[in-house]
Amino acid sequence: MARQTIGKKKTQRAATPRRRATRPNLPERILDVAEELFGRVGYGGTTTRAIASRARVNVGQLHYYFESKRAIFEAVVARHGTEVTERRRQLLLEAQARYPHGIVPLDVLVDALVRPLLMAEPRAGSQRRTSMQMHARLFTDPDDTASIVRADIYDETNALYVEAIQRALPKIPAKTLYWRYYFMMGAYVWTLLQPGRLESISQGRCDPADMETAIREIVPFVCAGLAAPVER
Repeated sequence: MARQTIGKKKTQRAATPRRRATRPNLPERILDVAEELFGRVGYGGTTTRAIASRARVNVGQLHYYFESKRAIFEAVVARHGTEVTERRRQLLLEAQARYPHGIVPLDVLVDALVRPLLMAEPRAGSQRRTSMQMHARLFTDPDDTASIVRADIYDETNALYVEAIQRALPKIPAKTLYWRYYFMMGAYVWTLLQPGRLESISQGRCDPADMETAIREIVPFVCAGLAAPVER
């Protein structure tokens, strides 16, 4: 939390909020810059010095708010990831309450799983794209720290959805289902990581920013893969 200076005169106290209202929130600015750098070059390729330089602060100021690069990374991931996982959890609970015995149709489960990620954060323009790119990068970054932070944020709700999908597809062996769940993750991560490829290969027919259409198309595609017959 930023330190606050209490003025001795009433005029000083009255002026302080107006000055602060026009200044960007420094910790948020640091996280915005870090999010962009982590998204472009990954955890290992980003340095605290680079973050500080882009945020227009010195390294000492940066460490006043965040003690290490990992602390910055965790804060960036949590800012988006916690929103995604909590929304996934809420949608799953709501769906289980609507269907008898908690057996939710597969398409409902897949929609509840992908929608919070693809539609997360109603941030406009480049900021939203930066956030999406950073979280796509999170799923593909080979750095051990990224893997640990990713697991801390996402693994609990992933386990809940795997369990729910197993109930919806009782004839699919667990080992096969895990493979297919993994392939599904690849589909929605690629949608976030390389949106320009869709526009290119479709010759402009498809808009990679149209996430409602992306969800409408990815749900039946993923459901078909999850539920495909198992060869014996």
